[in-house]
Order: sequence, then structure tokens, then C-alpha cells
Amino acid sequence: MRLSVEAKLGAFVLAVALAFAFLILTFGEIPFFRAPTKEYVVYFKDVAGLSVGAEVRVAGIKSGKVKSISLEGERVKVVFEVDKDIVLYKDASAKIGTLGLMGDKYLSVYPGSSQAGILEEGGVISQTLGYADTDKLIKDLADASEAVKSLAQNFQLILAENRENIRQVIENLEILTFNLNRIAEENRDNLRVAIHSIRILADNLSKTLPQTIENIDRLVVTLEGIASENRQDIKEIIENLREVSENTKATLPELVRNLNELSKNLNLVVTENREDLRSLSKNLAQASHNLNLILSRIESGEGTIGKLVKDEELYKNLASATRTFSQAGEVAKRTKLYIGFRGEIYKDNDGKGILTLKVQPDNEKYYLAEIVGDSRGKVTYEETNNAGTVIKKNLPPNLPCSTQGYFLFLAKRQYLGLV
Repeated sequence: MRLSVEAKLGAFVLAVALAFAFLILTFGEIPFFRAPTKEYVVYFKDVAGLSVGAEVRVAGIKSGKVKSISLEGERVKVVFEVDKDIVLYKDASAKIGTLGLMGDKYLSVYPGSSQAGILEEGGVISQTLGYADTDKLIKDLADASEAVKSLAQNFQLILAENRENIRQVIENLEILTFNLNRIAEENRDNLRVAIHSIRILADNLSKTLPQTIENIDRLVVTLEGIASENRQDIKEIIENLREVSENTKATLPELVRNLNELSKNLNLVVTENREDLRSLSKNLAQASHNLNLILSRIESGEGTIGKLVKDEELYKNLASATRTFSQAGEVAKRTKLYIGFRGEIYKDNDGKGILTLKVQPDNEKYYLAEIVGDSRGKVTYEETNNAGTVIKKNLPPNLPCSTQGYFLFLAKRQYLGLV
């Protein structure tokens, strides 16, 4: 059966329509009417299922597709094309995205900034970001879920084991809260006063702080001026300090040796006189005890001194005598009269007392008189026994009659030559 011309024409039109529909379904667009494009290259370690023909979105806008994907060494080379009118810059970046949770992969490109310069056609985008791997995400969610489940179980076990402790902690927190509220209620006025004082202090600081800062600035300027004006003097001071430091460094070892020698000598003296020091300590303790007894008796009014302290009439007489002595002291001060006494203690309970009188009428001379009592002196006497023999004997040095005294008088000595 022969087809008519109309049937042939209809069959031809249908075939062409089917071919166009196939092209549209396969490539998504009609190749003959596609806008001009340009290619770029980007490298990834893993494309995570990105396929040839996948969408390319520049700043979120569909602008091209992936042209080819190939493996080069340890990296995956992705060649993609975008519309001719889209401009990419040298700091552009790319990443692999997902359309929805389980959707297809696409290549997302961020164009970059114009300050970096235009990326030439065929150039390589060097900056790549991580990709969203759905399987990895699901695995991470599952692991996180297991971790949360384990954490919940552990927390439940801790609550079960420490239920009583937790109840006690809650009760303590309630008691603490109650006490804090009560303290706040009881000290509300004090807190209000403290806050008011802090506010006043802040106001005073806000008023005085600028002036203080200004004064500090002026002080800094003044110090800088003083430093610049006395720069030479400061240099000389630093030089002198450096010289002193060097001299100290040179003499310090000798000083340390002398101190060590002095320490050894002191230790030797203490060691040799340990018994004397122990005896002296006992005597001081006994003297302190006796002094305490005397003071207690005086406080109770016993003895002559106690009666003097407790007797009001004696107190008045002593006050009058004190005024008299004060007047005498004024006279002694005007005449520059100095009265002094010193004592020296030796071994075997020996001692010496010295009374000093000094009159200094002017700055060129003085008169000095000293009376010295020395218990170390000796008194010798003769004694005849029954046989008629004369025997010379010495009185013991601790007897009062063994004390010898002598008088020293110095007159018209040059003042500047004496100490």
C-alpha cells in the first residue's frame, strides 16, 4: 500500500519531533540554540559521585555543566563549562554540593573578588572546599546517635547510683538559696548604701579622672623636659653607678671572706664562753624573777618604794623634787654639764664602775672628771702570829674594803682632739 504525500510528510514531521524530544530529554537543551560557553578546570581528592553532565552553579545560579571527569595521579580532574558572560576571578573556589538530602550532586562555584584579577579561560581553580557526602553524613549521625544513647545510659546509671547524694545536694542548694535570700533581706539597706557609694565613687571618678590624666600628661612632658635638660648629668650618674658596681664587684669577695672570718671568730668566742653565757643567762633569769617580785611588792604597797608609790603626799613631794631637779637640769644644760656612769663586768664576779662629770663652757675646751671604783684592786696588810712571825696577807677582792678609787682630772684640753 502506497502512502500518500500527506502521510509521508506527517511521518517525517513526527520523526523530527521525536528526535528533538530525545535530544531535549538527553541533554536538557537544544544543542543548536545553546549559548556560547567557556571551560575551566578544578581538582578534587574525591568527587563523591559527581557525574558528567551534572549542573554547575555559580553563586547558586545554574550556569553550566560538568564536561568531563578523569583521574590524574592521586587527584580527580573535573573540566566544566559555564556561560560565556560569567566572569571568574583568580581567587574563585569550588565545592561539590547535593540537591537535597538524597539528591544528585552538582558543582558549586564561588566567583571570587575582582581585586584578585580575572581568571583566564581554561584556567585552574586552586581553592576547593569540602563536599557533602550523604553516606558519611548518615554514618556520622548514626555514630552520634550511639554516643548519645551511651551517654544517656551512663547518666541514668549515675543518677541511680547517686540518687541520695543528688537529693542531698538539692536540699543544700535550697538551704543555700534560703540563706542568701535572708542575707539579702537583712542587708538590703547596707547593699543600697554600698551601691549608692559605688555610684558616687563612679561619678567622682568621671569628674576627676580627666583632670588626673591631664596632670599625668603634663608630668610626663615635664619629666621629658627635665631628662632632656639634664641628659649629661644622667649620663655621669650612670657612669658613677657603673664605676661603683665595678668597685663593689672587685671588693665583694674580700668583704665576703672577712665576713666569713668574723663569723668563724664569733662562733669560736661563743663556743669558748658557752658556760659563761649560760651562767649569765641564769643570772638574767634570776634577776628578772627578783625584779618581778619587787614590782609586785611595790604594787601592793610594801617596802619603802611601795609606800612612796602609794602615798599621795610623797607623790607630791617627789613631783616637787622632780621640778627642782628639772630646774637643775636646765641649769646643767645651760652650763653644758654632762653626768654619766658606766660599768664593766669581768670573770669571777669582778666589776668596775665609772662616774663621769664633764663641763664644756665653750666649743674649744672642756673639763672632765672621772671617779673609778675597781674591785680588782688588792689591799695588803701585815699580821703577827703567836710565834712572832710577820705574815703579809691580801684581802679577798670581793670585799668592799678592797675597792680602790682614783680621781682623774683633765682641764683645758683641746675639744677637737678628743672623742
